[in-house]
Amino acid sequence: MHSDDTPIGHSQGTFNYERLLHLDVLRGFALFGILLVNFEWFNRSAQAMLLGSATNLDGADYWSARLIEWLAESKFFPIFSMLFGMGFALMYNRALAAGRPFFGLYVRRLLALALFGVLHIALVWSGDILFMYAGIACLMLVFFRKTPTRRLYKWAIACWLFPLLLTVASAAFFHSLPPENEVRMEVAAEMEADYRALLLRIESGEYIHQYGSFAENVRQRLHDFRIILTDFGFFWIPMVLGYFLFGRWLIESGIMAQPHEHAHRLKRWQWWGLGFGLPASLVALPMMHEAHFTIPDWPMTGGLALYLAGSIALALAYLAIITRHAHRLLFLAPVGRMALTNYLLQSVFWVTVFYGYGLGLWGRIPHALFIPLSLLFISLQVVFSRWWMRRYRYGPMEWLWRALTRLGRPT
Repeated sequence: MHSDDTPIGHSQGTFNYERLLHLDVLRGFALFGILLVNFEWFNRSAQAMLLGSATNLDGADYWSARLIEWLAESKFFPIFSMLFGMGFALMYNRALAAGRPFFGLYVRRLLALALFGVLHIALVWSGDILFMYAGIACLMLVFFRKTPTRRLYKWAIACWLFPLLLTVASAAFFHSLPPENEVRMEVAAEMEADYRALLLRIESGEYIHQYGSFAENVRQRLHDFRIILTDFGFFWIPMVLGYFLFGRWLIESGIMAQPHEHAHRLKRWQWWGLGFGLPASLVALPMMHEAHFTIPDWPMTGGLALYLAGSIALALAYLAIITRHAHRLLFLAPVGRMALTNYLLQSVFWVTVFYGYGLGLWGRIPHALFIPLSLLFISLQVVFSRWWMRRYRYGPMEWLWRALTRLGRPT
């Protein structure tokens, strides 16, 4: 029996850590949701993330955007991040079971991923997650390499709570000062100035994306990513680290390594996640409507906390549903096996469609079409991935990633 006190890697005699097909299915499902959410950000400056979702919509566009925000935004990214943590645990245990060295190999893997991320940011799209994943995985290696299984989920919860508590504390401090207080007035004036400057940067960035040359877009993307990292880093770095740790726990505890033995728990997560996550996310939406993250007002702060709690609950519900029914969704497995290739293909294709140096359709495709277009594109990726994986062992980017990691031709 697996002990919760067992450090990572010490349970290889209990579980079979060969490829788990339900994780490929789950990864393919997460890629669909990520594309669905990214559609909006292929049509907006990355710095506009500080303003939240688009509000200047009506009719079918409005309801489509709100539906995506309710059911998809911040729900699929946690799943994808948990899968990254699961991948770490599986690789480590496979290496230990085979008596192979791991950490030097994994560091090279992260360096290759960071390289892909830098190229993705500069040449394609500034909403990249690869570079961030590589950096945060390094933090996990340094600070949580030997964390026992029973503590992983506790550290994950602590990582999730840290940015929320910091946001609440900032709002509480700001609003504890009287309106006429000199410090509050200075802070409010700085926030307002930052907000106006942000609007100008967004306008400038969107103009470049619509009309600028490829070289101008490269400069803009690097600038946008730097702003995202500095303005969002304190919030997203601990959150993503928490998802990584929780993913490791899901494997080490056996829940995702042997899901058939934990079907009751997964079913409980499914109904609890839907029962809390759906109403929590729905209630939070109007609280954050037209709010932006540069000014810590209470509706935004409370809405953000409730929305993220609901998002984590829904992410766990989706994870449980897909895992329990993975045998019915095997058509998604090839997409998941080629996750890096398909993720980059989504960016390359749609940025080329929308940006001025491509087809120039920026802002011309209605929000109401985002859902059907996402379904159509992921369907094409299903067909392509199935065709490719019948002929080759790895996806093209997976082959290159493995070659750079192992410093040789993959076998």
